Amino acid sequence: MNGLKFHIRYPDGKIEELVIDSDRVLVGSGAHCEIRLPPEEAAVEHVAIHATAEGLQAQARAAQPYPTLNGMPFAQTALPAGAVLGVGRVQIALSMIEVTDAAAMITRRKQRTSPITYVLALLALPLAGYLLLVEDEEEVAPKPPDEFPALWDAPITSCTQQTADQASALAAEKLALASARRERRPFRVQDGVAAVPLYETAAACFRAAENSEQAREAAEAASHLRKEMDSDYRTHRVRLEHALSVSDLQTAHREARVLIALTEGRQGEYVTWLSNLDRKLQLKFGRKGP
Repeated sequence: MNGLKFHIRYPDGKIEELVIDSDRVLVGSGAHCEIRLPPEEAAVEHVAIHATAEGLQAQARAAQPYPTLNGMPFAQTALPAGAVLGVGRVQIALSMIEVTDAAAMITRRKQRTSPITYVLALLALPLAGYLLLVEDEEEVAPKPPDEFPALWDAPITSCTQQTADQASALAAEKLALASARRERRPFRVQDGVAAVPLYETAAACFRAAENSEQAREAAEAASHLRKEMDSDYRTHRVRLEHALSVSDLQTAHREARVLIALTEGRQGEYVTWLSNLDRKLQLKFGRKGP
């Protein structure tokens, strides 16, 4: 059985070692994460790690801040041997290993297992198999929460720079970043979300620098992109709910992945529901992508 071994160093110097008998692990502060970090160090879901035929892969689930690989921020990357993953101030070294069920249990629990536990486990196996066979689609794909998070906080209307020259320089920097993010939007929808506050900051700083023309253009770009991304967000939520209602779980899996990207860095019941749905569907489809 494949497993992942984690060597975790916390900011206070504490070191923890874990072996998890799974080829997919979530790192974050959420209670559902396999590697649970303090909330001051990690988002609810900060990094998803999975093993492939090519090796270990990591995907950022939060951008404030982005996780790092050997000190460099990433959105998605391979994890070579000896690499160090950074989440907040926590440093994690990991490797893929072969483990037995017993070895994994000993490493994770660090206590001797009573013989009666093995007896109960053997008795539970037929029941578990039966439950998997009779699991209906409602259990795999429960109804979504009624409330869902907004993609952004309130629009940014003020510039952090005091002088006109500083405001103009910051506005130009944010405008360039926003335009680059918007260009990547067809390939990474979360970049479209991230571009909106960058345009808004650029507009606010252009106004502070008394550059009304560029302020207007940046504000219009922010407003237009807000409307487009909100429309996309609503469309994907409707598609997901429809796919679930007709038990089209392949489509549901694709839509859940898009919505997870759109809500990257957000928190709440809906985000947790999306993550749990994605994990259930990955298990159902043998961990293959949609």
